Amino acid sequence: EIQLRAGLRQAARWLRSPRVHIHVGAWGVAAAGAIALTLFFRFAYLRSVPIEMVSDHAEKLLDVLDVESGLTAIFFPRNTGREALQFYLAAATNALLGTGITFLTLKIGTALAGWVTLPFVYLFAKEVAGRKAGLIAFVLAGIAYWPNVISRVGLRFPLYPLFVAPAMYFLARGIRRRSRNDFLWCGLFIGLGLHGYSPTRVLPLVIAFGVLLFLLHREARGQRLAMTSWLVAAGLIALIALTPLLRVAIEMPDQLFLRALTRIGEAERELPGDPLVLFLSNTWNALRMFGWDNGEVWVNSIPHRPALDWVTAALFHLGVVIVAVRYVRRRSWLDLFTLLSIPLLMLPSIMALAFPAENPATNRASGAIVPVYTLAAIPLAGLLDWIWRQWSSRLARAAWAGAAAALLVVAIGLNYRLVFVEYAGLFRRSAWNTGQMGEVIRSFAASTGSYQTAHVVAFPYWVDTRLVGIHAGDPLRDYAIWPPDLSTLEGERRAQLFILNPQDQEGLDTLKQVFPSGTLSHFIPPEEGHDFLIYAVPARGPDEAWRGPGPVP
Repeated sequence: EIQLRAGLRQAARWLRSPRVHIHVGAWGVAAAGAIALTLFFRFAYLRSVPIEMVSDHAEKLLDVLDVESGLTAIFFPRNTGREALQFYLAAATNALLGTGITFLTLKIGTALAGWVTLPFVYLFAKEVAGRKAGLIAFVLAGIAYWPNVISRVGLRFPLYPLFVAPAMYFLARGIRRRSRNDFLWCGLFIGLGLHGYSPTRVLPLVIAFGVLLFLLHREARGQRLAMTSWLVAAGLIALIALTPLLRVAIEMPDQLFLRALTRIGEAERELPGDPLVLFLSNTWNALRMFGWDNGEVWVNSIPHRPALDWVTAALFHLGVVIVAVRYVRRRSWLDLFTLLSIPLLMLPSIMALAFPAENPATNRASGAIVPVYTLAAIPLAGLLDWIWRQWSSRLARAAWAGAAAALLVVAIGLNYRLVFVEYAGLFRRSAWNTGQMGEVIRSFAASTGSYQTAHVVAFPYWVDTRLVGIHAGDPLRDYAIWPPDLSTLEGERRAQLFILNPQDQEGLDTLKQVFPSGTLSHFIPPEEGHDFLIYAVPARGPDEAWRGPGPVP
């Protein structure tokens, strides 16, 4: 009672003159700066980087529409089949933020998944090399071109590292703490991850391999039975989380495994060589991606450049050497696991034996983000520790720490340019400008026309006309019409709009023949080779004809 009265008097005094004292140390400032920096890299300019969609985005948004129309599937068979997690994430994003069936809706969900991965990268790196290495790994992975690109493109790619990071962390912590509950958490993340992106199917193998490595080391003495039983328990938890997808595997195995089988085996084409030679060649090419060549797919990479900037690449390769030497001296299972997990997590890329040109693939190898940036952080964290041990004067420490910080600043600048200048420009030049076509149709529908009387004259190897409809705000409509079918619209009395490829002389001639009163204009965007023609046909009646944006000089 006396303590209660004293507490009440103290509370009353504080209420009469409220004051809050907040003390933030150097570590807190560094952590806050790291969070702000990585949030910027994940979410800044998200609407415009990248700016356009490709056909895969149309497939995803149609699946999101299925979810919003009431379909509660676990596996969506469209486009060779996809696990469901992204579609529910996008539907939830639209419900909460009202962003619509748009590219931005997809990008918000995947960028968030990419950022949520970072705290677990920190925690795993902390298990391997301490909290300084953890924070540096958090920053390096947060600013890096590779994770940022796969997070921003709006496809399922970041769902792979999203579940790899916590699974590896809980495995490492579970073995260190001898904690059964950590193993159960590991199993849960494995099971949930298998609903996200198909390369995550390699994750159970990686975790089982990690436990096996531990069991083969001296530090497992007296713990082998417990660890084995906990691994089995983790597998059961993963199986429970995976149960809905197991039904799909039983009822639709061809659809669930089709994509993987076309890459690993001969379901789509014959292997272009001896399987063992292809596997070894793919492994070599995959392991070179960090400092040499990250593949040729412009949607999720800058073709034929390294996956890491030169600062991070140097730190990574130095980290590999440091951890390898440390393993020889200390025989820590976690050091060996961190090194060997990289090729294991890259297996979804390496195993593209039927299509070796698709390897390396930054998306299928993205699980390796976790150990790669952990290894890259170790030399920089070691340098800071060495500075504090070797130098006692504040001036010397500040000078050396400044040199280390300068490396980080250079890495930030390099990755900013890679993501927001080079990749953004490459995507803008490579993807068809369906967004601009959609805006033309939206403008037409809002003035004297309608969505029903707007069309894109189909042309081989040109735009995905479903994307035009999505950008126009009419996602259920495919705007394609082939030139032979144009004559079927001759009786239409409302104003009509036709978008054509400038090389489509057949389509243009047909339009002029069927609709001689139409007006032709040329839309010329800043990107060379992305111009298109607009053929506006006036209404047959009192309505004023809509003539589009007019010819561009």
